[in-house]
Amino acid sequence: MTEEVRKYAEKRIMESNIRMVPGHYPEFKSKEQVDMFLKMSELSFKEYENEPLNIADLTEVDINEYKSLLERLKRNKENVPLELLVTKYKRSYDQLKERIRAMTKEIFQDVVLSGLQIERSEADQKYLEINSAIRESGIMKKASQAAFIQQDADLVLEYAGQLREIVHGIVKGCEKNAS
Repeated sequence: MTEEVRKYAEKRIMESNIRMVPGHYPEFKSKEQVDMFLKMSELSFKEYENEPLNIADLTEVDINEYKSLLERLKRNKENVPLELLVTKYKRSYDQLKERIRAMTKEIFQDVVLSGLQIERSEADQKYLEINSAIRESGIMKKASQAAFIQQDADLVLEYAGQLREIVHGIVKGCEKNAS
């Protein structure tokens, strides 16, 4: 670990509520890795203490930026005829939709996969169960509508949280049905 990263890690660890013996830190390669370690540690403690999780804390996506992009999409749809959006402004309109799609996907991956652990011997069966449950839940379609029809970031996060419960329930062996 570089001296700069070591000093950064010591400073951030001391600022956090996590106590570690100096010199026994993981071998961090970057400041980003330090931040991710602290975030995951904090989330682990919250889960251990049964504190409710803030779904937005589980993603690296800048939720304010995501909301801003959804608001821009909403303004475009309200103020510009669809014919112009798909012709004259096609390139920028497609770029906006692609950015929203990518961020929505990242939110779902971050939220659903955070803290997920699957035994290697059970992986194939669990993946089949998870994929089936995702399809049957209809949550991905609802999330797409929340993003592209309603432009509602909070609803996207809510759906990500619902899918997290389903997937983690399957992995823990107590499949939950989607609402």
